[in-house]
Amino acid sequence: MSEGDLSDAIKIIRTFVTARILGTPVGTLQHETSADREARGPCWASRVLLPAPVEKDALDIILDAVKGLGVGNERYTTPVIENVRAQWTGYRAGVQNDEPEPNMSEMEKFRRLQEENPFPAAVLDCLIAYLTLLYPLPCSPNASVPARDVVFAGDSSGAGLALSLVQVILNARRRQGIEQPTLEFHGRKVVLPMPAGLAFQSPSLDTQLNTMPSWAANFEYDTVPLDPPGYDAGFPADEVWPSNPARGNYYCETSMLYHPLVCAMAAKNWHGCPPIYMAIGSKERIVDGAKYVAQQVARQGVPTLWDEYELMPHNWPMGFPNHALSEKCYHSWAKACSYFADGRNIQTHGTFTALDSQVRELEVTELTTMSTEEVGRLMRCKESSIRPFTGKPVAKCHL
Repeated sequence: MSEGDLSDAIKIIRTFVTARILGTPVGTLQHETSADREARGPCWASRVLLPAPVEKDALDIILDAVKGLGVGNERYTTPVIENVRAQWTGYRAGVQNDEPEPNMSEMEKFRRLQEENPFPAAVLDCLIAYLTLLYPLPCSPNASVPARDVVFAGDSSGAGLALSLVQVILNARRRQGIEQPTLEFHGRKVVLPMPAGLAFQSPSLDTQLNTMPSWAANFEYDTVPLDPPGYDAGFPADEVWPSNPARGNYYCETSMLYHPLVCAMAAKNWHGCPPIYMAIGSKERIVDGAKYVAQQVARQGVPTLWDEYELMPHNWPMGFPNHALSEKCYHSWAKACSYFADGRNIQTHGTFTALDSQVRELEVTELTTMSTEEVGRLMRCKESSIRPFTGKPVAKCHL
């Protein structure tokens, strides 16, 4: 695929995505994207319900991080501790790509493997899922998985959510003054350890504010369309959006937009974070935010692997699975996960892979010239310009 072919493909994808979301109510999009689809082809999917604990410790440890990492004026909706729906997934060998999902119990599938809730509800769900993996109930199909075998992996906004959970654990360490903080979970006092590592592809770490220079500069080259249309007058309303009471962002209250549990760029302390891998395309709109976080993490002594790919747009391995740089990314991403779980000694290292697959090294501690003060100013300016959306246009930030 040439540079011209890539540009043409990106324009087609962006046009399709933009046309789909511009006139579709948020509730409809939520329903479509959260639907439980059949797992066809070489993939096992065993659905599981993770029971909510009766104790409030999991919620309290998150709310403590919200308060401890904020400045005191943030507003948010306290979530209800609920059951978490999840899936165990894995490779299903010996079947064609269109093979239907087998008609068998979820337990049997597991043996073959071996919406409207704003922040911090998603972080709470992730914490309960992680704790359930470490400390399963007697009725759970899985045995306990040690933290040294767990890697938080994700793409796009999933990376930001994983980093939020890491900040929760780091805050609990500092608050309790011990490396292994404790909490009550399903009637047991358990420790909350760090996972073995973090592995991200196309990490969206400036998603809620979109203020870094690359957000505008790379618009023509990325598959990510304009800012979410749900903040513009005339956007079709439904029972989900605008929210009631009104807020200025899908994910959280406006006052939370520059909080470390919402925006990883706002986090100041990464000491104690496990090793981290980031794969990113050089033409992604969110590349500057990822560069800034990777640089900050590396400068604080966290082993950091940076993998940048020339001209690649957001989530390119999913969009162009047969491209040489997609195959290389998947291989490097999987290798990082294996290295973390194996407990290998990771040294900070950065690479830039060109379209012709030639590789040159990058200094991870010098990925961007933007200072902490400059980033903070951009974020605060954008945050202060946002008002609760009620169906009328919102203010713009002019610098």
